[in-house]
Amino acid sequence: MKKNIAILMGGDSAEYEVSLSTAKNIYALLDPERYAAYLVHVKNTEWNCMSNDGKSYPVDKNDFTVHAGNRHLKFDAVFIAIHGTPGENGLFQGYFDMLKIPYTGCGTFCSALTFNKFFCNVVVKSLGIPVAPSLHFYRGETIDNEQVAATCGYPCFVKPCNSGSSVGVSKVSRPEDLFVAIEEALKHDHQLMIEQFVPGRELTCGVSLQAGKPHALAVTEIKSAREYYDYQAKYRADCHELITPANISEKSKDLIIQYSETIYKRLNCKGVVRVDYILSNREEIPYFLEINTIPGQTDQSIIPRQVKYAGISLVDFYAGLIEECLHA
Repeated sequence: MKKNIAILMGGDSAEYEVSLSTAKNIYALLDPERYAAYLVHVKNTEWNCMSNDGKSYPVDKNDFTVHAGNRHLKFDAVFIAIHGTPGENGLFQGYFDMLKIPYTGCGTFCSALTFNKFFCNVVVKSLGIPVAPSLHFYRGETIDNEQVAATCGYPCFVKPCNSGSSVGVSKVSRPEDLFVAIEEALKHDHQLMIEQFVPGRELTCGVSLQAGKPHALAVTEIKSAREYYDYQAKYRADCHELITPANISEKSKDLIIQYSETIYKRLNCKGVVRVDYILSNREEIPYFLEINTIPGQTDQSIIPRQVKYAGISLVDFYAGLIEECLHA
């Protein structure tokens, strides 16, 4: 019998529209001979299942089932396609763990850890992977400009710790602009990090399980038409260029693949993730930036391009992610 698969989309972050596109692309790529797929739209406390008859039915949050007319729909697995909260930060993962419903992607702890930029950096650095110097602050703490200058220097980046798609991120070139950037970051989170700016090329590497082992798909270079890869650059096709495979040295490529597969294994990642780096101009060293545990998967996104480059059918790839969670 076909497996009933719920594809979660929407969410409560600035990445809401991207999530809708990701989910619909995945829906179109699931093999209808193997899976009965349903889009489940989430916005705040409103969860609704889009039935194949064109109607929308509320989800019973007590057991994540749907009463659709005379039918009581239960799901065999959930494909989480929500970027940001509550799909990428461990909230839905904990919910499904309690209900014992399999889901794609990383587990509760890994999702929560990797969603916090600063604490993820601490763990990744402990693995011997280069990470730029940074400082961490909670709302209400005193931020000393001299400490920032000594640790991070200028220019530097000010980032909300728990936010995606560069929302609330500012590049600060002068000390007098620091506190405006801090106020902007704190609009999106109660904690922030200030990170040293590393001039270089932005690169990203997708990783998934292949034959039971972490396997890098490809290394892509992201060329932004803006000062850095901000929200506008990410989601406007005329503001960036994606080059797969990246035109970098074999040494740099091998290091990025090694680091990415190590991170995937040691942080106990599942499904497909994307690990971002800056390849420094001066030393040609890849500095870890962040992990995207639910990376964009629209037809224009990086992961589908890397999957195709790796010679894997997208239909087989997404089926593989579902089977991985069903047999975990």
